[in-house]
Amino acid sequence: MPRSVLITTSILVVLAGLGGFWLGQQRVPFENATGVIEAVAKLHVETQGGVASDCVGWLHDAGDVLRVRCGDVRYDVDRMGRITTLPEGGI
Repeated sequence: MPRSVLITTSILVVLAGLGGFWLGQQRVPFENATGVIEAVAKLHVETQGGVASDCVGWLHDAGDVLRVRCGDVRYDVDRMGRITTLPEGGI
């Protein structure tokens, strides 16, 4: 294989890898926190019962975590969209 083809292919592979990594690290913006709170409230109503209007949310940890409390259950939503459920009394 000619050296120029090998170098060109290697550069394209590295650029594709960097592009995939960059796209995979995209975070969920909290500018529209209302949509996130409504989604968590819907999840809470489906799993725990209750009323969606009982849920309240706020930013925590310098805006890296959105906390939503519905009754006695607290949900933490990070910027990657992962939800952690914690009882309000702690672990």
